[in-house]
Amino acid sequence: MAGQLAIDIGGTFTDVVYAHPDGRTQTLKVSTTPEDITVGILNGVREADLDLTDLESFVHGTTIALNALLEGKSAAVGLVTTRGFRDVLEIMRTNRPNMYDLQQVKPTPLVPRRNRREITARMSYTGEEIRPVDADEVRRIARDFAADGIGSIAVCLMHAYADPAHEQEVRAILAEELPGAFVSLSSELSRVWREFERTSTTVSNAAAKPLVARYMESLEEQLSGGGFSGQVLIMQSNGGVMSGAEARDRPVATLMSGPIGGVTGALEIARLLGPDTSLVTLDIGGTSADVAIIDRGEAVSRAVGHIERWPIMVPMIDIESIGAGGGSIARVDEFGGLSVGPESAGADPGPACYGRGGTRATVTDANVVLGRINPSYFLGGRLDLDVDGAQRVIREHVAEPYDMDVEQAAEGVVTVINSNMRRLLWEMMIGRGYDPREFKLLAFGGAGPLHACELAQSLGIGEVIVPAEPGTFSALGILGADVRHDLELMVVSLESVDDASVERAYAELEAEGRERIEGQHASFERIEFLRSAELRYVGQDHPLSVDLEAGEGAPLARAVELFGQKHERLYGFRRDDVPVELFRIQVAAVGRRERHAVAAAAANGAGPARSTRRLWAGGRWHDAEAHQRTGLTGDAAVAGPCVIEEPGSTTYLPPGFTATVDAHGLLHISIPPEGGSA
Repeated sequence: MAGQLAIDIGGTFTDVVYAHPDGRTQTLKVSTTPEDITVGILNGVREADLDLTDLESFVHGTTIALNALLEGKSAAVGLVTTRGFRDVLEIMRTNRPNMYDLQQVKPTPLVPRRNRREITARMSYTGEEIRPVDADEVRRIARDFAADGIGSIAVCLMHAYADPAHEQEVRAILAEELPGAFVSLSSELSRVWREFERTSTTVSNAAAKPLVARYMESLEEQLSGGGFSGQVLIMQSNGGVMSGAEARDRPVATLMSGPIGGVTGALEIARLLGPDTSLVTLDIGGTSADVAIIDRGEAVSRAVGHIERWPIMVPMIDIESIGAGGGSIARVDEFGGLSVGPESAGADPGPACYGRGGTRATVTDANVVLGRINPSYFLGGRLDLDVDGAQRVIREHVAEPYDMDVEQAAEGVVTVINSNMRRLLWEMMIGRGYDPREFKLLAFGGAGPLHACELAQSLGIGEVIVPAEPGTFSALGILGADVRHDLELMVVSLESVDDASVERAYAELEAEGRERIEGQHASFERIEFLRSAELRYVGQDHPLSVDLEAGEGAPLARAVELFGQKHERLYGFRRDDVPVELFRIQVAAVGRRERHAVAAAAANGAGPARSTRRLWAGGRWHDAEAHQRTGLTGDAAVAGPCVIEEPGSTTYLPPGFTATVDAHGLLHISIPPEGGSA
């Protein structure tokens, strides 16, 4: 068996996890290189002393497509649409995101109106041709695009979800007239009604496609130059991986691939703890905090995500992020208030304590001042932190404006960033109908375990779990992700739906999924199919998704009952007097890859390796213990205030908190009720 390499690229650090052929895993954090992220990747390979010729697969999450859309640096795009629908991107939806903001302005569409073209071809909502494609009309549009230098084209025609024939015909004509142009079809990205969302998704894919293609070409060329001849796999927003070729064609499926790896790893933790385990994940890195929900062993997903105000209608794990991380900059604003983030010091220059020229106060600097980060053991001792520099920037930018001690100022910085993250957790849980008391908080990322205890206590969560090597946990999750393709089919004629027709539709989607996985040349052990259905009460706008088992008798009746149960659990009621309609059927085709342990067995030893350190907690200094994570055994319990250190992260236990290690090497922290700590 050959080795496998996973890379998770963050705003500050690039995490490397290498699975050796003998089953061992090797982890490493190196600085991200924003000017060319492939440099950081290759730096990680070199520092880990890896031989690329021994690698079977290279897997990583990428933010190339996401950053291109957020920063407005995407390629020029042309849009071909049905006559009368040229302005869908401007009309958007009639809802107001900020109801009481009378001055809100709609965002600028990715495709200017001059680059949108209409054709007379038309399909009905059942897939019957009303007007055929006029080839000459499409050729004229292609010539116009060529004259304007447009090399990426989105094709989104009415009711293409029912029959993609017209879109495929338009693509064939464009290929003849514009060889080498990138063409994106809505029917290959989202086979669902909602014209605005489908158009936005297709345009976003077209905008990112040339950039992702260039990035993939550069990455594969550099890997090949180092002797790599294996598979390049890219993390998707749905929690699975796809081949590099598929990522080139469908970059919109990778928009959230960066933070998804941690959720994939969290699913493995949930399986270890039991099928009914519910987790809320907290991944805090250098620039952002990411939160997701594992509800009774399953990741909560959504059919429509958003980049800024543009909807992206592809299946994705429901994950929300804010600019809150170790590099988040603290400042006193013009009104005299202390704000932290979303601006980050990033990888260059980074926080002042890195000694690379940073002059702004950051969350990491605050944690160094409070004694929660060991300056001589950061990244396992590979980077000596500048304590004086951290104290200087906290004093200049926070303590002096408020005329307070530097420790009080640092504690204030941590309190503010915790408040920002608590609001995110509140919105993800209570705001969506979940009771935090039924969840455990899984903390990872370089800074996640530093802040998790106080956040859990503020929300009434009773337990925090920290996996082994939390600093590289997302990369480990990426390493074990399965190959996955999500397929869907709209139910466009409710009158004709019965159990037999639903079963036939599932069988067709499963056959298509098998063909796509087997055609990617990605290694997998077996293929499984996960069925689900979206339903809603008649008159409702948004559906709920329920999972179904293949071979269940009367799938429609089973789906309706599961829908009622889920509606009652999330919203507190169900309506048995209102008809339920099937909205969409879905199949996840999953190629199961080799599993890699996301939890390590506790180390055996005579006792925990520990030292004593001054630690600021609860407004005063404590002589506290600092434990080495590898020295904690299953029969040992530690109590706060203390810290538990490992090379890529530090766990902070406030006074009154206790922690134990289980047989899987997971750290379990008991959270006292708020106000109950010593």
